[in-house]
Amino acid sequence: MQSIPGRATGWLAVAASAPTVVWRAVVGLGFPLGTPDSWRTFQHIPGSGTVYVLSLSLFQAVAAALTLRLASPDGDRIPFTRRRVPRRAVAAIAFAGAALLVAVCVFSVLAWNKVDPFAGQPHDGWALLCLACYLCALLWPVFLVLTTVSYLRRTRPH
Repeated sequence: MQSIPGRATGWLAVAASAPTVVWRAVVGLGFPLGTPDSWRTFQHIPGSGTVYVLSLSLFQAVAAALTLRLASPDGDRIPFTRRRVPRRAVAAIAFAGAALLVAVCVFSVLAWNKVDPFAGQPHDGWALLCLACYLCALLWPVFLVLTTVSYLRRTRPH
């Protein structure tokens, strides 16, 4: 039987990650969303920075979606081969991912003036929207840990 809390926290992990994915991708696709010209020039958007931000957004979306695998009854099976991955390995990978996300969040907060495209600029609605998108991402590792704990409870040997 699938754990409802695990399924809910899995979806919450995806939802927490989504705003930064969308924000970054939209800017990368050429919609400035109020970001200063100087910042986009420095980031090479449009240009090589576009490939970077779109790739990062895709990677982040896929990584967040993998959280849903933990909530799936077949979440410990490798797609196509259907081979089962040991539950401890699944949990170790998920906890390592959560630890990496915490590190990224901490370093981003510590270097926010370098992460924030609006650093040193007057803050307007666009700056607040950007901040809100990135604040949501701080919840992603929390929901990943909760989903992993739910996975471990659901799959423990009886």
